[in-house]
Amino acid sequence: VSVEFDDCTGNEDVRFEVSDPSFQVDENLNLVLLQDVLNTSPGLFIRGFGAHADDVAQVKIMGAAVQPPHTLKLFKAKSSCPKHRKKFKRSLLVPPMIVTENQRAPFPRIIGRVISAEKSRSHIFRLTGPGADQDPKGLFIIDMETGDVLVSRSLDREAIESYQLEVSTTDFAGNLVEGPAILVITVIDQNDNRPIFKETHYTGEVLEGSPTGR
Repeated sequence: VSVEFDDCTGNEDVRFEVSDPSFQVDENLNLVLLQDVLNTSPGLFIRGFGAHADDVAQVKIMGAAVQPPHTLKLFKAKSSCPKHRKKFKRSLLVPPMIVTENQRAPFPRIIGRVISAEKSRSHIFRLTGPGADQDPKGLFIIDMETGDVLVSRSLDREAIESYQLEVSTTDFAGNLVEGPAILVITVIDQNDNRPIFKETHYTGEVLEGSPTGR
């Protein structure tokens, strides 16, 4: 994705953040893939924000795996407005996230990011539900400042296939500012079934002159 913001005078300071840690917007305003797309969420949000602008675009990930590093050229978007357009803000954005089972250390590991257009330094992110502050406790944590969601240890899909949690922002006294919004985390399968040989010895035949690879 080539990201372009073409708007009112004074918006030259627009910065971008991406809800999926597998991607980032580089200095040339390209959306760049940092790791294997198979381990990313099926959709992500790109937020552009500055002193006079605040807007969000949603991107769906489709097609075969792409090896990083890679710049995705999917679309180029422009927006325009009157000189004194009021800055527009979206609500709390919580993309679905995925985790591959049986991952190895190091932990904790970032699996996604929640985006809040309303958040200030006096507000913090909170995560609640099974897998966070309810049994099984401590599997998922959220960075109170950045909104990064992290998995704290290896997961087993056979035990639990998905988790549904709630994300919100509050002030330091615990008063609700945004949300709650639903966060769905899906555990994807890893082939961990080792082959089993029932016999001690096996006998096979290969015909003379057989082509290689058959």
